[in-house]
Amino acid sequence: MAIYHYSVQVISRSQGRSAVAAAAYRSGENLVDDRTNETKYYHRTVQPETAIFAPENSPEWVRDRERLWNEVEKAEKRKDAQLCREINVALPNELTRDQQRELLKNFVQDQFVQKGMIADVAIHRDDKDNPHAHIMLTMREIDEDGFGKKNRDWNRKEELEKGREEWANYANRALEKNGQEERITHLSHEARGLEQLPTVHLGHTVNAMEKRGVQTERGNVNREREEYNRVVADLQKYREEKQAILEKQKAEKLITPAEKVNLQKAENLLKAPVNLPNIEQRREQLNKWENRLDDQYSSIQQKAEDFRTVQNHFEVLSSTKKENEKLHAELKDIKWNPFKAKENKQLKEQYEQAISRNDKAIEHHENKIQHYGEKLGFTDEKDFLNKRDQFQDERPGLIEQNQKQRKAIQVQHDILNKAENAYKNAFVRQVASNYPERPEMQYMKYSEAQKLNNLNNQYGKPIPVETIEKTLHSRKQEVQRLQGEINRVESNTLRLQRAGNYLKEYEKHDAVVKKYENNPLLKGKMLISKSAKHEYDHAVTARSNYQDLMKKEGITGRPDFEKQVNILDKMESKVPEFKGAIQSQERGTGLLDAVMKGVEQAGREMQKEQARQERERQRANGKGKNRTNFYDRER
Repeated sequence: MAIYHYSVQVISRSQGRSAVAAAAYRSGENLVDDRTNETKYYHRTVQPETAIFAPENSPEWVRDRERLWNEVEKAEKRKDAQLCREINVALPNELTRDQQRELLKNFVQDQFVQKGMIADVAIHRDDKDNPHAHIMLTMREIDEDGFGKKNRDWNRKEELEKGREEWANYANRALEKNGQEERITHLSHEARGLEQLPTVHLGHTVNAMEKRGVQTERGNVNREREEYNRVVADLQKYREEKQAILEKQKAEKLITPAEKVNLQKAENLLKAPVNLPNIEQRREQLNKWENRLDDQYSSIQQKAEDFRTVQNHFEVLSSTKKENEKLHAELKDIKWNPFKAKENKQLKEQYEQAISRNDKAIEHHENKIQHYGEKLGFTDEKDFLNKRDQFQDERPGLIEQNQKQRKAIQVQHDILNKAENAYKNAFVRQVASNYPERPEMQYMKYSEAQKLNNLNNQYGKPIPVETIEKTLHSRKQEVQRLQGEINRVESNTLRLQRAGNYLKEYEKHDAVVKKYENNPLLKGKMLISKSAKHEYDHAVTARSNYQDLMKKEGITGRPDFEKQVNILDKMESKVPEFKGAIQSQERGTGLLDAVMKGVEQAGREMQKEQARQERERQRANGKGKNRTNFYDRER
């Protein structure tokens, strides 16, 4: 059973802890702590699986675990400094090791690295029933020059709560992607309306002690809670069974009489409850059956063709043998004229060549007949004729039987199609029943109703459409805002690149102007030298032009330019965080957007149906003719 566990702690010096020691314990590696000159090493029976993930603008040395955490230690001066944050997550046992690694990588990359953190990950498998991962995260921003200032936003409670929720979302998507029905939730038992008490996470050390038979405080807490939960479980089971009966009764009210008939036929056919997996399984069986019938029909047709081919070989063989007998007789009856030796020789050669060709043809047809004899099971021409006649007598019956089975398959397909349609219609009505004030909801497609139902299940209650719409609008606005911030950074980067080029040219020409204006000899030279005068005038004009271009780009000089570059550097350091936030918002936005589009499409479908019914009413002129039931349409 998939278990949700997500805990966060801060490793700080005030606790007497070291980032290097923590990394050594989690990675199972020998690491030297430069601050204390001690070698940190903790023996592990099962070597952890480790990896370091870092933002693109990080220096190469962050991939070196020992140097990474020593640099973290160097960056902190206070004796009570917070060194790093650690997150511990339980990995779903239902996933393979490769799937667990992929899940962890995607989560860490999107939720932490994209925001600018370095993540040192270690997967522990000491207990095969408790695979879990330690994620050590840096707390300072990083660039090519090393660690910068601490990012206080990463410590916000909202950010930590968001991480808890996203881990459940990522794990559930991985479970669904890999065909697992298990799901986990970040919500507490109280928030989910459960009376059971949650057990506490034991951890590797306590778990090992409990396995050795040593009772621990945490283990005792769990035993007490498990006993309490067993008492509560029977009551919960009764409530769940009662709720299931009520839901079944409610579902039956949402099914039309015609759909009940279709579902009953399908249940008789399936000999199992009618649901989409069972319907699809039966379809696959029917498809395999139909493929066998295709092969059978092809075999019948091929056998008929083989008999025709063999008949032709026998006929040609017979005629060729007769022709050869005739040629031999004619060759024997040739009257040899000693005065026409040459003509006689040519005539003999012609007969011999014809006989030779026929001999080859006879051999060819006999070989073919032998081949088909092995295939069709005859020994000679008489046996062949008997088997051919027998097959021709049986063939119509074989084809008729093949066609009957095909019709039976088609009947079953029709039953399954109608049952699937009825099942989906009932499901849509059940979801729509949560929104009595929105009549268009019963016109939703099944796939969109599924998405809405998943959303409601995720939050444990029906979410009003207005809330979905408002949340979607808010998320889209946030994505727009974040993208605007990124665009501003990109725009300012280009602006300051241009401004920097203009500033260089301005300073170059300004130096020439000042050279002449601050030197009396050069001033005098301008009075007698045209080239000096030209150089000065050109520098004055160019300096003025570049100064105007600088003003257009919003800078007044070197100090202003450097100030704006520093501001831009700080803005650029936020870009990975903005991109990560956009990805997070868009992931949630996708489902909400799909639901809202489904609701809008349902509204249009309702209008079409109402218009169709109005046209029928007008045609019927109030005679009450039967109308097609909307719920019987395919979804």
